Amino acid sequence: MSAISQCYNGTSNHTTGIGFALGHIISTVPEAIQSYVKLYIIVNDILDSATLQKGLDDLANWSEKWQLKISVPKCQTLHLGRGNMGISYNISNVDLPNVRVVKDLGITIDSRLDYSDHINAIVTKAHQRACLILRCFKSKEPSLLFRAFSTYVRPLLEYDSPVWSPRYAHLINKLESVQRRFTKRLRGFRQISYTERLARLHSETLELRRLKLDLTMIFCIIRGFVNIECDRLFSIIDCETSRTRGHNFRIFKEHSNINCRLNSFVCRNINVWNSLPAHIVDSDSVAVFKRRLSSINMSCS
Repeated sequence: MSAISQCYNGTSNHTTGIGFALGHIISTVPEAIQSYVKLYIIVNDILDSATLQKGLDDLANWSEKWQLKISVPKCQTLHLGRGNMGISYNISNVDLPNVRVVKDLGITIDSRLDYSDHINAIVTKAHQRACLILRCFKSKEPSLLFRAFSTYVRPLLEYDSPVWSPRYAHLINKLESVQRRFTKRLRGFRQISYTERLARLHSETLELRRLKLDLTMIFCIIRGFVNIECDRLFSIIDCETSRTRGHNFRIFKEHSNINCRLNSFVCRNINVWNSLPAHIVDSDSVAVFKRRLSSINMSCS
C-alpha cells in the first residue's frame, strides 16, 4: 500500500492518479477485496495530513475487524510537489518509510514526476531484448527482424506512455536510441540515415508514436470509451459561445505555474488535439480514429 501526499503551488486543482478516494476507502474495500490500496490527499496544511493519517487508522481498524492483515513492511509514503512538508505517517504505530520512488502497476514513479528512473529501466531492458533478437534469429531479413522488434521490444517502450512520456530531450533521445540502434544493425541499413531506415521499414519514430497514443487516449476519455470522467481532466470549450475555429471537442488550456503539470498528459498535447481536423475527432470508434490519424502528416507536431 502507498500513502501519497501531494502539495501543489499551482493554480489548478486537478489531481491525476489511480487509487481510492480517501472518503470512500472504508466503504469500498469490503465489497471487493483489493490486494493493493493507495490513499492520497492534497496537503495544504497540517490538518490535511491529519486527515490522511485518520484514513490510515481507519484502514488498520477495518483490517483488524475483518481479520485481513496489512503487510506493513510493504507500505511506503511518497511525497509529491514543491514545498511538501514531508510529514511521516504510520499504520498501527509503525512508521512508514518515506521513499523517492515507488513502482505502481509497472510504472516507476518518482517524487519529481520526471519518470527518469522508469525510462532508464525500460531502456536497459529493451536494449537487452533487442540484442537477443539479433543474436537468436537465424534469418537476417530486415523486415522479419523488425517485426520481431515491434512485437517483443517496442511494447516495453510504450506501455502506459501517456502516464510517463518524457519532456526532457535527453530522455526522449534515450528512448529513441533503442530503435535507432536496432535498425542500424540490420543488414544493408548501416550506411543510411535513421529517417530513411524507418521509411524503408514503413515505421515511425517512437516519439511520434507516443504522441499518437496520447491523442488516442484523449479521444477515448472525451468520447467516453474509457471509464475516466472527462470533467476531472479536461474543460471542453463551449462551441456556441466561442469564436475560435476548430472541431467541437476543443480543450481549454489552463495556465500552469509548474513545468511538471505543463508537460503532463492533461496539458502537453492540447494544442495538437485542438488543431486536429473535425473528421478525425468526430470518428465513431477508436479504430476509425487511429486510421484517420495515421492518414495525416504529424511529423512536425
